Amino acid sequence: MSKKNSHLFKERITKTHYDALVKELSDAIGGGEAALMKLLLGTETPDLYENHGSYQDGQHNVCAGLEKDSYTEKRLCKCMYYRNSAHPTACDKCDFQDRFYVVGDYDISDYEVPAHYYGDGIGEIDLVITDGEAYYATEVKPYKNNSETLLRMVAEILTYTLGYPEGKYKKAIGFFEQNYDDKTPTAQQNEYNKIAPALMDIIKKADITVFRFEEVGHKQYRICKL
Repeated sequence: MSKKNSHLFKERITKTHYDALVKELSDAIGGGEAALMKLLLGTETPDLYENHGSYQDGQHNVCAGLEKDSYTEKRLCKCMYYRNSAHPTACDKCDFQDRFYVVGDYDISDYEVPAHYYGDGIGEIDLVITDGEAYYATEVKPYKNNSETLLRMVAEILTYTLGYPEGKYKKAIGFFEQNYDDKTPTAQQNEYNKIAPALMDIIKKADITVFRFEEVGHKQYRICKL
């Protein structure tokens, strides 16, 4: 286990002792917010993001484009937002090739939203997905070069949304149905196909929505609620 940020539960997750980690998270959820905070953040008195910065909903409205066609999760999420927002001004000048349009009942309303709590390694909400009424804070895994587990995704979105006022966001995880290059199921899709009952129980108990990004045309994806 890496020592870096090992106080955070999400950084302790590996495939070793996976079942024990699932039980540990399940017990914390059952113990209430204080128990969940202690497990996820490693402290009962975390610092607040508002002590270090400020963020307004919809603050992301300018994209200068992305130089070089290097692929990362952050680049993909950033492009998913701008390509499908009212601010795609630099899209035609961007070098990033993994661009696509989102079609269907859901839209992307924001990306990289800070967590309520602040500290090394805590991270940010990847995307905010909306149906026009509810707003889903969503942890996203890309369609290539990623083998992270569903437990890791669940722990991440619980970490990022912990402390936000009730009703601000619904919690969600999102993954792609298939790898972009060879069209085989992604690691997350494979795991979801045979998901352990204990992990599904956590998803239900924590009221986490599961989204899947399905390719429906050339450079077109639909966000589907499973």
